[in-house]
Amino acid sequence: MQTSNAAQHGDGLRVIEGGNQDPLIGHTIDGRYEVEKVLGEGGMGLVYRGRHVVLNKPLAIKVLRPDVSKDAEIIQRFKQEAQSASAIGNQHIIDISDFGALPDGSTYFIMEYLDGSDLTKVVERQSPIPVERIVHIAKQLCDALGAAHDAGIVHRDLKPDNIYLIKRGQDSDFVKVLDFGIAKVGGASSKLTRAGQVFGTPHYMSPEQCGGVALDHRTDIYAIGIILYEMVAGRTPFDADNLMAILSKHIYEPPTPPTQFRPDCPPDLEAVVLRCIAKKPEERYGHLRELSDDLRRLEAGMTTSATGRTYSHIAAPAQATVPTMAPVAAPQPKSKAGFVVGGVALLAVLGGGAFVAMKPAPVAPAPLVLPTPATTPAAGAAGAAGAEAAAAAPAQPIVQILSEPVGAELWSGDTMLGQTPLDIPRPTQGQTLQIELRHVGYEAKVITISSLTVAPQLRFTLVEARRGSSGGGSHGPRPSTGGGSSPAPSPAPSRPSHASSETLNPWE
Repeated sequence: MQTSNAAQHGDGLRVIEGGNQDPLIGHTIDGRYEVEKVLGEGGMGLVYRGRHVVLNKPLAIKVLRPDVSKDAEIIQRFKQEAQSASAIGNQHIIDISDFGALPDGSTYFIMEYLDGSDLTKVVERQSPIPVERIVHIAKQLCDALGAAHDAGIVHRDLKPDNIYLIKRGQDSDFVKVLDFGIAKVGGASSKLTRAGQVFGTPHYMSPEQCGGVALDHRTDIYAIGIILYEMVAGRTPFDADNLMAILSKHIYEPPTPPTQFRPDCPPDLEAVVLRCIAKKPEERYGHLRELSDDLRRLEAGMTTSATGRTYSHIAAPAQATVPTMAPVAAPQPKSKAGFVVGGVALLAVLGGGAFVAMKPAPVAPAPLVLPTPATTPAAGAAGAAGAEAAAAAPAQPIVQILSEPVGAELWSGDTMLGQTPLDIPRPTQGQTLQIELRHVGYEAKVITISSLTVAPQLRFTLVEARRGSSGGGSHGPRPSTGGGSSPAPSPAPSRPSHASSETLNPWE
């Protein structure tokens, strides 16, 4: 059974029955658009089937709820969805023809009515999809998104839910791309597109999206590659039970070649898919025209430009803002539509996709040098060259340790590193660092930081010591130092047997 685009379009819409009780049903908006029935609803509003009263043309009406319509940023995204789609003017982009407000303050826009099915349902119901059909759909995606990129617009939330297949003429797989609500418009500098925010749906996000760093049109090429992979293999290349694990896999884990799940996949198609989902943007196709050319070579039985290439398994280190991600206490339910991480990162559904709002990392002060085993320095020219290379090396990433109450001592073995708030270098690849927080009258807390601890700040709340317990402050209170100078380190107390332990590797 075919369904309307409005059932999936927008803020996580779900199809509902018996919508005739809605007050808009049977009314005419702005003297032009008669509202016929509710097609779907979501947290932000509803989508209706309507009809132009003069042209007798079916259409879809997307309406934000009145309370949501008071949020200036949501309204801006709503307008941006309409403006972005209209600015592209491509036959494979859904057409949005009007925008306005209802008497109760609700905002709406008018879009074409699509009678078909989203790609998610096609993959679920008809997998494995024939190679010829995959290539046909992919070429149209290249046409749609290529036109968007030429207009300076990056979709940023491309996924099967946002790709609609309708019948047009003799083509039963005519592609329509929806939901430009979180599109990045070239030259935009507003907070809607600022660095340090991660937008998208986790299973289809590029490594640079996962890191919250600057991105360009190649993030859409990555998403197309994930969609191609899913059409070929019937599954996405990276999946897990929590958000952090999925993001980590996009950055660090090489994809399993799709031929392992589908042996009849042509090697040249596999090469195209793997080039699209290369970790580093510069290793992907530079423009969708190049991808489209390779798809046509596939149809003609020719070798593609992707054949024989190799790609990096780990994304390049982020050069821009690192998103703030605290450890997740417990895995959350899995969904390709988005994840909710309580109290850690805000994950909201908007415009058909999910966005993770994350704060930019603060500029870190000079790193604290932790105690390391003594080594014999190199002599002569070799020593000078080593020092010169060390000076030229990039600064080691910093993790700031915060505590409640403030002023807790940080110990590494028998060495006190300082008091909170304190900046310490993050361990290098594959390494861990165990430290202990101690404070008079509170239980000590042992934490282990790994090379995968990406949060620039970690905050811990210490628990008051039980009566009769020495807690973390068996060394007694420290005299006032005055003048803001650092206190002298106290003798290292014996480690309390009840010290809590926490491993800070949010990717696992």
